Amino acid sequence: MHNIAVTIAGILVNVRSSLSAAELGIEERLGPFFGVPRSPLCRVSLLWQESAGAPVPQGELIYDPGSIWRMYRAGEEYYAAMSYADKDATASAQGVLRADAGWDDFTLTEQRTGPEWRSLLNIGAGELLLRTKILLTGGLVFHASGIDDNGRGIVFVGHSGAGKSTQTDLWSHVPGAVAMNDDRIAVRSTGKEAICYGTPWGGTANIARNHRAPVSVIILLEQAPENDIRQLTPSAAAPMLLTRTFLPYWDRTLMQRAMANLDALLAHVPVYRLRCRPEPEAVSLVRSVL
Repeated sequence: MHNIAVTIAGILVNVRSSLSAAELGIEERLGPFFGVPRSPLCRVSLLWQESAGAPVPQGELIYDPGSIWRMYRAGEEYYAAMSYADKDATASAQGVLRADAGWDDFTLTEQRTGPEWRSLLNIGAGELLLRTKILLTGGLVFHASGIDDNGRGIVFVGHSGAGKSTQTDLWSHVPGAVAMNDDRIAVRSTGKEAICYGTPWGGTANIARNHRAPVSVIILLEQAPENDIRQLTPSAAAPMLLTRTFLPYWDRTLMQRAMANLDALLAHVPVYRLRCRPEPEAVSLVRSVL
């Protein structure tokens, strides 16, 4: 049995598997996040097991977003059924992620479908684990890019096409700036400050660094013919941020936790709406509010 430690946003996932990390195909994406920190915020365990056929979830269907996964519930346990089609749609990666009520103990059951197979830990299963467990540690995962500007974390939140990758590219020319991720950023409020973290799931530029920084500002992105930046009140910012957050719609208690985490974040992190063209002046505008 192989033991693989993966730490994302302070959450240590202890993976036990009959396959090595190389055999699971997770070294490229999750490799930068391998290891055990001195003081992880929490620890969870995941047992990986192989299925001879397509894994079947247990319980009653409670959430169907109409895409690549569905959530089921049996008693106090959750079962997320996932299926990813190949480009030619002739085969798929299939798996079921089981989670206990506290999202501390997991089993990922997968069917290997060929030489190009990679574990769903790389994508849906790993991401669902993180974005749900982080709710229980004061955090959220945003559809966002993140920049560390010389020790000042900037989180650019936006839907697809809003300009997250453009901002990442613009900041790549700024001395001392580090791009953490261009599509998924984890943010956690600690009570006195907030910390943003890169995750393994990058966007079109595939930027996914294992990096963290204290959050100085959250920027809501909008494309516009003119450049303008204006601060939003927490009450105005909250609904716009929620639509750009990965939320647990299948569970009322988890949803309440997500709302509380957002309230705590907005209590001490300013939010600005940036309307801009894809040009370097946007960098100066953001720096003017840091």
